[in-house]
Amino acid sequence: MKLIASVTLKMKKVILPQFISTLYKHNIDINMINLTESDGKWEDYNIEIIYSSKKDLVKLVDTLNKNSEYFQNITVTSTLEDKIRGGVLTTSSKIEIENINDVWTALIGGNKLIHEKINSGLQKNYCASFNSVALISGVKIANSGTNNNFYYHLYADSERDSVLIGKFSGRNAFPLVIRYNSIEDMIKTIKGIEENFCCLRIMNNDEDDYLLANIIDAVSKPLIFKELDENPVHYLAVINTLIRNHSITPNDTSVGIIGLNNSTIRLTSLLVKSGYMKVLGHDSNERQMMSFENKKGLATTIDNVISNSDILMIMDEKISHDYINSFRAGQVIISGISTEIGDPAILKDKGVRDFIKIEETETLSLLPAMINAIIISSKRYFSEEMLINIADLISNKMEKKYDLPGLYSNISKEIENLITKEKNIRASDQEV
Repeated sequence: MKLIASVTLKMKKVILPQFISTLYKHNIDINMINLTESDGKWEDYNIEIIYSSKKDLVKLVDTLNKNSEYFQNITVTSTLEDKIRGGVLTTSSKIEIENINDVWTALIGGNKLIHEKINSGLQKNYCASFNSVALISGVKIANSGTNNNFYYHLYADSERDSVLIGKFSGRNAFPLVIRYNSIEDMIKTIKGIEENFCCLRIMNNDEDDYLLANIIDAVSKPLIFKELDENPVHYLAVINTLIRNHSITPNDTSVGIIGLNNSTIRLTSLLVKSGYMKVLGHDSNERQMMSFENKKGLATTIDNVISNSDILMIMDEKISHDYINSFRAGQVIISGISTEIGDPAILKDKGVRDFIKIEETETLSLLPAMINAIIISSKRYFSEEMLINIADLISNKMEKKYDLPGLYSNISKEIENLITKEKNIRASDQEV
């Protein structure tokens, strides 16, 4: 997690290079630095810093205070906390309103003009519903009492994703967290609101497996699923990249997954269709194991998964460190859990070929691109073939650090071009 703080201080003239060096020693980066005043002996600075740990920030301040002959009047404020108060999302108008005349002419007059355009059949060009995305999460009422904050955690994540969609896809995005008694009630609610949006993004639902199996037939708008589309594409792109980096042949390669969920079960189906020799998996949830086998995975024990996998994915936060000692030479380890599974140096000593750490939030860099892709595809959901092709495209853009192309890269346009090309090919085949 990256945090931002503002530091104001006086420092002796010509001491700035040493100050910057001190920041780097404490794992702190500079986002912005301004010289605000200088009297020839002392210089006043306003500096915006980026840090990951509060301990690093405290150590920095202690170091500066111990060197008072060089640094004085040190003040640190959390600028990020002020910015996020009230949430990260705000609704704005395309019409600037500076006075009462703007209200009556631009806003109310513009609204009347929109009604005229709608009556002329041009609603797609003048109604924002044709350019808006719903970010839908669900909380079962029976489960919400166990953690009253869960609802707000889901809403906060939806706000975060709405900001990215708005910035990088040019579309409006709205968070929706639905409380429901039965999953059928939630499907009815989604069906009742779908006409307000051009696309529905489903994420973080209590009963995802049932919802995901039934929502496609219930609604008419394009759908994208965090668990079934975004995460599996990320995982498959990483795996495709590592087999290229290590000259591994898919049809001779076994992939093991410890910790089965909707994302890794969908990944299993993609791996099977991509020609991997076999996919082994384990989870303490029997229902997940059955779903995994339905996708042609081989459900087995943790020991068998570790012993027989060339590529091993650790996705279960509860995995015992005793099992980590069973990793064998030549394996590639992919960790999707928040806790550390071991010292990379120790893993290297054991002969582990490569160790890759993936973070859930990394996948967000693909979200705007995939939103636009499903909308322009004229499809209601991503087929497995489309996901495999997108993962191949992303993999070709990844390097040995396995980083996804960034939000400011050209990946969004390239995914759109890929989908458009496939759409044109299908249209040509239908004409023939």
